[in-house]
Amino acid sequence: MINSLIISRFNENLNWLEAHQNFNIVIYNKGDQLTSNTFKNIIKIDNVGRESHTWLYHIVENYNNLDDVSIFLQGRIDDLDCMAYKDPKEYLKKISKTGFSVSRLGLLGPSHWEDNVGIENKPKYADQWYKNEISRSEYGFREFAKKIFPEIPIFVATSYGGCFAVKKELILSHNLSFYKKLLKSVSNHKNPIEGHYLERLWCYMFTKNSLLIDSLKDVIITKLERSKLIKKNTKLN
Repeated sequence: MINSLIISRFNENLNWLEAHQNFNIVIYNKGDQLTSNTFKNIIKIDNVGRESHTWLYHIVENYNNLDDVSIFLQGRIDDLDCMAYKDPKEYLKKISKTGFSVSRLGLLGPSHWEDNVGIENKPKYADQWYKNEISRSEYGFREFAKKIFPEIPIFVATSYGGCFAVKKELILSHNLSFYKKLLKSVSNHKNPIEGHYLERLWCYMFTKNSLLIDSLKDVIITKLERSKLIKKNTKLN
């Protein structure tokens, strides 16, 4: 079995990858020139579409030559909290159940389908939104999702951070034109709102909600962890 690490890099330091050379490593570089004696497969592409563009570009360009398992990771994963394993091999431990693996699932419900995924109210992105550094779409999140998946329910297992592993056969369950259409939707702006939409839809795209019960469990775990962290910070202050 051949397993690959597909990396979306801007200007992150990739020294952490040196410990994982047992994988087939493909680095898509969207930032400054990257030279390396260690990594040979470095591909320069335009800095558009966030990591969603990178994943779709890889799938489209390699649709008939995908490795058995593709692990899609951002250039830096140590700042993603519970949204990415620090060791990529951890993804392989969970992938046999459904062919899809993430470090922590989330859950989309009635309050999560706001037109812009509520990004204008998130501290991390609000400033970018109001400065028009995130593009607008003619479609809200729910409408965008239903155009791709007309049957998509209100409650959907999701994942955040754009980091996940998926088996080749699940990728191939959608035809090439499906991915080309999605790639086009995130190819015209550095930070398109559609990239934020897709971040929340990878899990459904490849599992059709078979991880819904697991997502409920993970949501409870995440809430407990955050509660403990808040209490800890309160005591420190």
